[in-house]
Amino acid sequence: MKARALAPVVVGLIGALLILGFAREFPLAQQIGPTLLVGIAALTAAAGMLLPRVIARFDSLRREILIVSLTAMLTTGATIALSAALMMVSPAQFGLLIIVSGVGAALGILVEYSVGRELSADARRLRGTVVRIARGDLQARSGVDRNDEIGQAARSLDTMAATLAAMEAARSDAHATRQAFLAAVGHDLRSPLTALRVALDAVEDGLAPDPARYFSSMRADIEAIRRLVEDLYLLARIEGGNLQFDRVTADLSELADEAVEALTPVAVQKRVRLRVSADDGTIAPVGTSEISRVIRNLLDNAIRHAPDGSDVSVALSRADGGVVVRVTDEGAGITPEVSDLLVSGAAGIVRPAERGGGAGLGLAIVRGLVEAHGGRIWFEAGVGGRVAFWVPARA
Repeated sequence: MKARALAPVVVGLIGALLILGFAREFPLAQQIGPTLLVGIAALTAAAGMLLPRVIARFDSLRREILIVSLTAMLTTGATIALSAALMMVSPAQFGLLIIVSGVGAALGILVEYSVGRELSADARRLRGTVVRIARGDLQARSGVDRNDEIGQAARSLDTMAATLAAMEAARSDAHATRQAFLAAVGHDLRSPLTALRVALDAVEDGLAPDPARYFSSMRADIEAIRRLVEDLYLLARIEGGNLQFDRVTADLSELADEAVEALTPVAVQKRVRLRVSADDGTIAPVGTSEISRVIRNLLDNAIRHAPDGSDVSVALSRADGGVVVRVTDEGAGITPEVSDLLVSGAAGIVRPAERGGGAGLGLAIVRGLVEAHGGRIWFEAGVGGRVAFWVPARA
């Protein structure tokens, strides 16, 4: 027998023993005491087992509590009446006992009714919240403020709804980003492919006045497609957690000097001056090719968006047990949208139109490479574009 079925029997036995204890001075109670004991225990056990099955068919918690209260009061009244009869209480005393029991039962029913009304109202709010969530309203909240099991269930339901809402928002953002990313990549692939087809048709039809120049242009388009495919492959490895590289202890100021030297021709075309400043001890265990690519990407981005005749600076310093590399230009600055994308992990996947368009894989790759070193990257407020990243000085 289950524990919940044994509970009414135990309660019945205790009640019967108490009655017998009070009635041991009365001969009639002593004669029928064992029968009374068995009868009360059996009736209590039967009520305790059958009543939950009966009230479970009701559609109102308030009615269930009311039925339970009435049953408890009737059981108590019957027990008191039987006990009074066994003890041979006088009619006047018996009448007074019945009146007092009736008043107590009425007050108890009022209390149970009030409690049941509150419980029923909170249960209805819970049900309504569940229905709204099932219909897709993830902003629905129960508003139930209790400390009991119903309150705990309400808080769990509200937490679940908030979690689902956050997940849905993240899914929508990821879907929108993915759609824009695919559209941008398709655009970046379509442009060189179209140019390749036009040049190839011109060469095949003998319409190219200078075939060597056409072949050079085709080679440049193929190189652009190759770089885009390599960026996509690298980004896929970063997102999949499959990026592996060897760390060596390197001076990041030297990597910055190499990046400046490599991009000096690009800067000269825009009449942009490149400056490098570094503190002592900017040494960290890094993947040299990976961090070099990070610095070059940030520096190239700064040169392309810097006004003609302005300065672009790369500053290196030690901070928080690592090395900070800060790239600053005098351009229009970083838009809040791009800054938010960097924080959310989608930075650079889509570049605003005013920033030059394109698939913009650069910042996404930069972020992935920096985080693969256990570092972080961020945009800074101020005049112009300011982006910085930090890598630990110890592996």
